[in-house]
Amino acid sequence: MRRIRTVVRTTLTAVLLPAAVLTGAPGATADGHSAAAAARCATPFSASFVASLARDFPAQRVTASVYDTRTGCWYELHPGMRITTASVIKAAVMGAVLLRAQDRGRAPTTWERARIRPMITYSYNNPYVSDLLYRVGGVAGMDRFDRRMGARDTRNSLAYGATSTTARDRTRIALGMLHRGGPLRAAGRAEAWRYLTRVTPTQRWGITAGVPAGWDVALKNGFFPMRGNGWRVGSTGFVRRTGTDDGYAVTILTDRSRSQVAGMRLVERVSRRVAATLTAGRAAPRVVDRSRCTTTRAGQSWPQVARLVGLPSARWRDVRRVSGGNPAPLSGQRACSPVLRRI
Repeated sequence: MRRIRTVVRTTLTAVLLPAAVLTGAPGATADGHSAAAAARCATPFSASFVASLARDFPAQRVTASVYDTRTGCWYELHPGMRITTASVIKAAVMGAVLLRAQDRGRAPTTWERARIRPMITYSYNNPYVSDLLYRVGGVAGMDRFDRRMGARDTRNSLAYGATSTTARDRTRIALGMLHRGGPLRAAGRAEAWRYLTRVTPTQRWGITAGVPAGWDVALKNGFFPMRGNGWRVGSTGFVRRTGTDDGYAVTILTDRSRSQVAGMRLVERVSRRVAATLTAGRAAPRVVDRSRCTTTRAGQSWPQVARLVGLPSARWRDVRRVSGGNPAPLSGQRACSPVLRRI
């Protein structure tokens, strides 16, 4: 195995990986990459940027991993940090279902699609996620899927949102599901892309931040509190230039936030930095920025929250649907109206 060429050496890294590293794993680069390609690995995560995060978000943790398919460069913020996934794991659950169907020589069934859609589009939890987890073989099935995707540092759990992982593992999985070169063939990748680009508008925050016009974003976000970890807020997926297959796979994971919105601010600060480095042009307007939302408090009901976002209380089910489908609002949750502001 050849030595990895390190371009930046701090709590962040930017590296060009040869194909000999994790042979066959999605994200490995071709042996023919030149020294000029390595020189292009100028990290978005400068020491001054990392210091600004520590200053502005002192109580929160963040880790990120980015792979640019055009240069073969990896960029890492606090590499190796272990963190739990929250609903970011649902992208991998979908990927495991798609890969299982491919292995059996068929498309996903109507039953599988009826569970994938609410799990991805609205981030619904059980029975959708648990049904699909059992379909792919539970923890052992997810471990097999991870290995095929080149993810080696994840500890899966049937309490799926408590899965312990690294940002790089999530980025390898996004890369394997949404870009050529991994085990999922074109039909499966296309289906994954359709689901991840049709997330309900109020949940299209995260790695869309800072992306200019002319780029498309497939994503799955995670947002859920956990005792001892605060709000865990993350975003994973792929950003590619419209009409091409290339761009960058990216994952940003955070925890210890006091609210969902506080975690979102940190995720989007990192996303804007990545987009400014790896794309060109002013950030495009986003549909999510037209959302009408509120931060919920303990003891509130969905009918009360519906009124806070400008809807009649009778429309509480619509608010719950686009806010993740929890039986009751969570303290510190961002809950939104399905009706967007007009431009």
